[in-house]
Amino acid sequence: MSLSFLQGSMHPFDRVQDLIYALDANECFTFANAFALTAWNKHLHELVGKNFQETFPFKAKPELMTAFKQVLDTQERIELEMFGDRHQGWIGVIVYPDHGGLIVHVRRLSMSAGRSASTEHDALTGCLTRASFLETQPALSFPQVLAIVDLNLLKSVNALRGHSGGDGHIRTTAYALREALPPEGLICRWGGDEFVILVSGYDPSPLHALLSEVNRALPGPLAGIDTFTIGMAVRGAETPFERAFAIADEQLQLRKEELRETIPGQHEADSFVTFSQELQALRNPPDLVQHALNRLLRVLDFDHAAYATIDGDEAFFSYQALREGVPPPQPALNVRVALPETGLVNTVHRTRTTAWSTDYPSTPDLMPLMVQQGVKSAIVTPVFSQGQVAAAIVLRVVNRWQTITPQMRKVVELTALRLEHALELRRTVDEVRSTFEAGMLTLGIVLEARDFETHGHTTRTATMAVRLGEQLGLMTTDLHHLRQGAYLHDLGKLCIPDEILRKPGRFTSEEWAVMQGHVLQGYDLATRIPGLSAETLEVIRSHHEHWNGRGYPDGLAGTDIPLNARIFAVCDVYDALISERPYKKAWTHEAALLEIEQEAGQHFDPDVVRAFLTLMGPIQD
Repeated sequence: MSLSFLQGSMHPFDRVQDLIYALDANECFTFANAFALTAWNKHLHELVGKNFQETFPFKAKPELMTAFKQVLDTQERIELEMFGDRHQGWIGVIVYPDHGGLIVHVRRLSMSAGRSASTEHDALTGCLTRASFLETQPALSFPQVLAIVDLNLLKSVNALRGHSGGDGHIRTTAYALREALPPEGLICRWGGDEFVILVSGYDPSPLHALLSEVNRALPGPLAGIDTFTIGMAVRGAETPFERAFAIADEQLQLRKEELRETIPGQHEADSFVTFSQELQALRNPPDLVQHALNRLLRVLDFDHAAYATIDGDEAFFSYQALREGVPPPQPALNVRVALPETGLVNTVHRTRTTAWSTDYPSTPDLMPLMVQQGVKSAIVTPVFSQGQVAAAIVLRVVNRWQTITPQMRKVVELTALRLEHALELRRTVDEVRSTFEAGMLTLGIVLEARDFETHGHTTRTATMAVRLGEQLGLMTTDLHHLRQGAYLHDLGKLCIPDEILRKPGRFTSEEWAVMQGHVLQGYDLATRIPGLSAETLEVIRSHHEHWNGRGYPDGLAGTDIPLNARIFAVCDVYDALISERPYKKAWTHEAALLEIEQEAGQHFDPDVVRAFLTLMGPIQD
């Protein structure tokens, strides 16, 4: 029976001294009994309609959320036992299907997860304590495989995410290890960042493969670093536990040495070198910003990462990254807000330095809308452009608190600084490229004046070629090369005598040979212009080649003709056809498209022609 209609009435479940609550198909509360409301210090109206995971993020353990999903998918009940942090002991959970939703019954167990009542478990991870492990392990049959699992760079995780983030990292790892082990296996938390595992068997390979699979599935403490390192040994019935442990520990230490963990900060430094190289490889400012946000979200364990652009007395989010399952933040992208109303963004703009709050709701410079969304902690760092605060990196966590550590602030500030350099480099390169291309365009227009080209041919063909290149999926850099090649495609006509170049009638065979020579002459001239790429030179040399191999100057065919040259060839011929010359009238748009279509596979690349026709629209009869 569904419990949703009982929100305001007494129900027999209110007399049960266990937690009982109901969720709908979206895992939102529809009911909670009196015992649950008292335990959670909540009123029913505060829960109904609210998502379980968002309301109680600290209770949403992975094993419980997995059970919810499985029952919703299969519509079959599930029972599980798990370690309850609030109870500081083991609890039993039964999840029932209920008209497309769930009924959840949570009760405290009188003894610990199938073991004796005297067995003790670690409060953080639910694993055996060292003492209870040593007491229990003799009962496991021999031979045994012993594994020591040591978390890598836990101090770095604590420095980046605070100790609550470090605890979450330990808890996530422990849960993954417990879930992967066979039922008869033992696992204990041996120390702060160390676990010991014991399973029956004589071959360590299966356990090593299992732990390696877990390692690959877990997010590492830093990019490229495994979550943990493993040392293993086989223990016979006559082998003292201390001996097997020492052998496994020696193997572990050798592997830790290979990771260079003894070098302070080495991995952090390597990580930022990699990050800098990644930014340098990206060409577009949007790609640069988005990559930086994605990386910060992953490394620092935040829920929202955004790039706030400051424009005069307003600011707006121009880019963002979200953790999976987190609702989009407000204000939405590109919604402008008066700068004084932007909270910490305004603070950063005024002070020109990083602002942060571990307890955001208590900060004087808060943004009420963010508090309404459940933002508990935040950090905002300025991004400078030409000496002014032009933007800010905004990181936020929702429905949980995140310690904002000095190391975390350093990471964000270094990211902002590296982003500034990359964006400034891109801006400078764009300015130089713009100036260079303006010169190329001027040269192309000069060439038009010598020839009978109609005014604007160079600009039209260059623009058309770039649009066609975009249609074909060319990258930004390739489009730059294509545009420059279009500007200079007829550079060699500078070397053609006026009596041939301006001749209104048909060429003689000798004159045609001279005219064809302009391609190689243009290519030769272009190779002497500093800064022109090989891709640009290919357009100049090869835009008169034909798909069937009957073009010039090299008789190239098919895909041996550079793609940029194949693209420009279509645009060049189309513009020539629709333009009036002394020796011909202008063709109609439809007639020119029909000619281009008929030349597919002969003069032109068929794929390029298809893209061109799509770009230009259907041919009208």
